[in-house]
Amino acid sequence: MSENEVRGVSPWREAIAVLNRHRFFPLYTLFALIWISTVLYYFGELVDVAGWEQLRWDFFYGVHDIQRLVFFIPIVFAGYFFRVKGALIVTFVSFVVFLPRAVMISPFPVPMLRVVLFAAIAGVMGFLTAVARNEYENRGRLERLVARERDNLLGILERMEDGVLIVGADYIIRFMNPSMVRDFGSGMNSYCYTHLHGFDEPCRGICRLPGVINGATERWEYTLPDGTTYEVVASPLLSADGETCQLAIFRNMTQRKKVEMELVEVSRLKSELLSNVSHELRSPLSSIKGIATSLLQKDITLDTGTTEMLLTGISEEVDRLASLVTNLLNMSKLEAGVWKPEKERCYIADIIDDVLERQKWVHQKHSLVADTEPGIPEIYADYSQMRQVLLNLVENATAYSEEGTQVRVAARTVDGTVHVSVTDQGVGIRRKDLERIFEKFYRGTEERARPGGTGLGLAICQAVVRAHGGRIWAESEIGHGSTFHFTVPVAPPAGKGKQVPDDQEDQSPGR
Repeated sequence: MSENEVRGVSPWREAIAVLNRHRFFPLYTLFALIWISTVLYYFGELVDVAGWEQLRWDFFYGVHDIQRLVFFIPIVFAGYFFRVKGALIVTFVSFVVFLPRAVMISPFPVPMLRVVLFAAIAGVMGFLTAVARNEYENRGRLERLVARERDNLLGILERMEDGVLIVGADYIIRFMNPSMVRDFGSGMNSYCYTHLHGFDEPCRGICRLPGVINGATERWEYTLPDGTTYEVVASPLLSADGETCQLAIFRNMTQRKKVEMELVEVSRLKSELLSNVSHELRSPLSSIKGIATSLLQKDITLDTGTTEMLLTGISEEVDRLASLVTNLLNMSKLEAGVWKPEKERCYIADIIDDVLERQKWVHQKHSLVADTEPGIPEIYADYSQMRQVLLNLVENATAYSEEGTQVRVAARTVDGTVHVSVTDQGVGIRRKDLERIFEKFYRGTEERARPGGTGLGLAICQAVVRAHGGRIWAESEIGHGSTFHFTVPVAPPAGKGKQVPDDQEDQSPGR
């Protein structure tokens, strides 16, 4: 096989290309053809002038029309290589060559008529040759342009991050770019309904291919069994063989859908927060307002017991307000990333005693018990934040347990950590709620012994404990109470650094 055949170039086209590369070769050839044609046309007269008796052939004396046919060669040659102008110029030159013999030698009564007709016919043929050459080159140029654009388009489709699928009207997959193959596997030359959906026949009623083939642009969402969602845009595409196909772009919108769901969830949480906060603020404020109004009435004399009860009510409602505001402020600080722990060496036993001493006055009808293992080592933590964790857990325990029951706070050392637990004898937590109790604004389905709560306390506890490198989880049984656990790393020995890991993930069963 020749080199030209390997490259897909015909020998004729290669020869023409060689001639075109030699700038003056066609011009020299044209001059030679005109000269040869002229010599053949006047060959008889040249023989007479030269006296070459042996070359006196009758053919060169009488049939002028046949001799003029030789001029078709230079005229067509000029039309091919020099286009329309070349063909017209050579036609005019041929007409000038014909004139002497037509005027002085031709035996016909109207010799110019034959010359003019021949020149016209030859000029038309040269013109048609030039036009055919132009059309041929324009078509070749257009085909190369189309092929180049098609190659560019395929290159763009190959490099696209989105999946690209081209399907013919016969439902057969014609093209899949690497992104499409990566997400759906290779399915070239297979049926789209089999490869994408696992069906044995076209997707009747839901298939968009017929509409796209008829010129429509379709949009829909396509979801895989694993939840991955794609936005599909399908448009008609004319293939190289003239067949209308469907060009479908698969854009992965799983993350966007997730963000949209998160935005919906944020909007829901915002509405829930506003509802909860407005209710939680209104309730203690209304109680305080009512009690204060009773105390300010001049026409009613209250005994000491009643006055003390009303003042106690005010104190309890103020504590509720303080707890609510504190949780809201702490959560806003955590969300903004500004409530970072200012760690110091401290003892968990001191924090437990501090919290229980205050809560015994607030929850006088509950039995608050501390069970601290002797000799617990120091922890490296933010005292106020750890105090807030214990405070929230104790308040949560009293809120979901009846008066007169016990709330037990225990601490011991386990595997280089201080393990703290808060156990109540309340209503317990259902399993479905146990998985979500540390979510913001989630308050579970069990009724509280005390009204109120925004669902922020446990979320704050989790954020603080994780910021200290610990973990938090809960265990519960309906009707038998709940136990909340959290751990904090033991402080390193003095002189070996104060920092403790703060990036440990909560791998507890409760979360």
